[in-house]
Amino acid sequence: MDRWVKRRRFPTIGLDIGSTSVKTVLVKPQVGRSKLNAARAIPLALPADSGQRAEAVRQALRGFPLEEADVVVGIGGAGTVLRALSLPKMSLQELKGALNYEAEKYIPFKLEEVFLDFAITGQGTAGQMEVMLAVARKEVVEEQLEILSAAGTGAAAVDLETLALANAWESVFSPGAPSAPEADAAALLYVGARKTIAGFFLNSRLQFAREIPLAGDAFTQAIAGALQLDVLEPERIKCDPRDRLEKIREAARSSWEEWLGECRRSFDFYENQYGHRVGRLVLSGGSAQFSGFREWVQEATSLPTEEWNPVASGPKPEGGQPIGAGGLALGVAFGLAIRGGERCR
Repeated sequence: MDRWVKRRRFPTIGLDIGSTSVKTVLVKPQVGRSKLNAARAIPLALPADSGQRAEAVRQALRGFPLEEADVVVGIGGAGTVLRALSLPKMSLQELKGALNYEAEKYIPFKLEEVFLDFAITGQGTAGQMEVMLAVARKEVVEEQLEILSAAGTGAAAVDLETLALANAWESVFSPGAPSAPEADAAALLYVGARKTIAGFFLNSRLQFAREIPLAGDAFTQAIAGALQLDVLEPERIKCDPRDRLEKIREAARSSWEEWLGECRRSFDFYENQYGHRVGRLVLSGGSAQFSGFREWVQEATSLPTEEWNPVASGPKPEGGQPIGAGGLALGVAFGLAIRGGERCR
């Protein structure tokens, strides 16, 4: 019966409720590729409670076509799990039953506490299939939906932040882009305020991901402590240090090295488990705007290191003007938006 129903694609709003800001991206469908129409970031006064987050969501969505657009919101953190599994080949129905029965082997939660979804991502060898398992605790999803409800809206879908980044990566991936040899992988380090999402891609495909609970806040606190600054001052000068770049880099060095140590452990795990060398690093996220950060990472790792602005390298806003360096922080919101929405007419 479904084949007789005409489906139409609608505008989609990606909503990223972060720890320091709320970011929105509006994408409108068009033939061949979705078009970025608008983007907005609303800073949060810290510490922000749920009411302040709801108000920031209202501001971030102001003027957007909520009556015709689907809102897709992201979730992440300790209440979520994303795992790549290699399982014996089976039908979709058999896989659904197997995961509903055995998923507790792969996640640290009871099944009744979570929402669970999966996708077959490829065919393995020796009768195996590759499956991506996505899990979120119900209370994490409900907390996010309560914020949206308080802001006077709702969500058509909820997605993991890591999967949103994978969607964004795939949408702008170009085989002709500067890269390591095909046998090597790219490590995307999406550096936010309180966590770093490390995603490992072979060409356009996500193979492994991990959340690291170290990011920009740790850098800021290290700078504030070393230079005896008010906590708001290093937040400003770390992106525009002027003649204090070397002092700022030295103040942040210990926190950078701790962060890099966690990243290297992820590199080692990926290389040992998947058999592909990390050939290049790609930095994104709001804290990747730290002046001199890319150069320090490249120097410390001896790996080609570049910044990734999915908004700049992908579709442009209407009028053709790129959003600029601020687009580094829009990867999750952009990835949420381009998953798109289909409705039956």
